[in-house]
Amino acid sequence: MQIECKISQSAGGEWRVQHDSQDVGAVEARARTREEAIEKMRNEIRYRLELCPCTGETYQHIDLQIIDTPKQ
Repeated sequence: MQIECKISQSAGGEWRVQHDSQDVGAVEARARTREEAIEKMRNEIRYRLELCPCTGETYQHIDLQIIDTPKQ
């Protein structure tokens, strides 16, 4: 499953990843490192998708398409 996310770094150095869609809703993850923020986002999206038992999928492979945005 491919999910588009936007990533940015604050002036203070914190990384923020955001996603908003009808399937998943609005999701945001923050962390000290880029990699940690992306992993938190992947885990949060997996958790939200697995809340819906109608599909029966486990969503082990979630491919985040990361779009860099300017520093805030």
